[in-house]
Amino acid sequence: MIKKFILASLSCLLLALPLLYWLNRTAANPRHEPVQTLTQYLRFLYARDFRQAYRFISAEDQRLKNSNDYVRERQPFTGFALDVARKLAGLIEVRPLSSEADGKGNQLTVAMKLPDANSVTRLLHEWDDKRLNALSATERKNILATIDSWASAKKLPMIEGEEKFVMVKEGSKWKVFLDWAGGAQVQFAAALPPGNEISAEPTTKETVARSGDLFTIGFKVANPTTKEVVTRIVHRVEPKELAPYLDLVECALLLPVRVRPGEEQLFNSTYLVRGDLPDGTKTIKVTYEFKVENN
Repeated sequence: MIKKFILASLSCLLLALPLLYWLNRTAANPRHEPVQTLTQYLRFLYARDFRQAYRFISAEDQRLKNSNDYVRERQPFTGFALDVARKLAGLIEVRPLSSEADGKGNQLTVAMKLPDANSVTRLLHEWDDKRLNALSATERKNILATIDSWASAKKLPMIEGEEKFVMVKEGSKWKVFLDWAGGAQVQFAAALPPGNEISAEPTTKETVARSGDLFTIGFKVANPTTKEVVTRIVHRVEPKELAPYLDLVECALLLPVRVRPGEEQLFNSTYLVRGDLPDGTKTIKVTYEFKVENN
């Protein structure tokens, strides 16, 4: 599931984000400060280094989602998986096209160029972070050298495009404004069967998501009995008319799972909020109705 989530989220990022020019020669020019901030943010975002990316998000957005929730919802890379993602992120290029003031700050339009993460899946073991982190030092060195070789020879496939971002100034620093307040509040709850065969609760009871956002939530499922329990869920979204706009990318509980006596397990589900979510949508309620099956 994690591998599929990583590929889905990388694909989402590659399609939804544009390309960035790493302007390290313009540090002294205040006009380029918003571009530099945006570049750093996108570089960390691409590398799935979400704790670092969070530092560049506006304070107004951060009031709606703390750092731990933000990171947990996105499943960051660690170890060598993070190292190689950072290597690719360092190849991102960003070029500013225009900047104009809007109600919140400056709307910055940039042309971006970034490595196609899907083109290196074979080299990077399908972006399976467990396999990557289990590689020997020699294998890791060879992978990084291959990426350097492809980049030098301009054989690394790149994706190009344009995108708009809103940048706001907080004191002397620029931050990325994501407008989480304008997104929908997605609430999660569990409906349990009669009796005490299982207990379950979401790790995140509610989150805020915008159109195009990909996020992961977990359900803790425990078996307090002395017998093994087989359970699965029925997935309900309310209001029903909004169900088509919340795509369930992956869910470990749609198929029956076994929980041993006295055991507690964590099952993750990944969602994508579709880009055509109707304007004005404020709340989406998701209920996991647990069913206990006979062994």
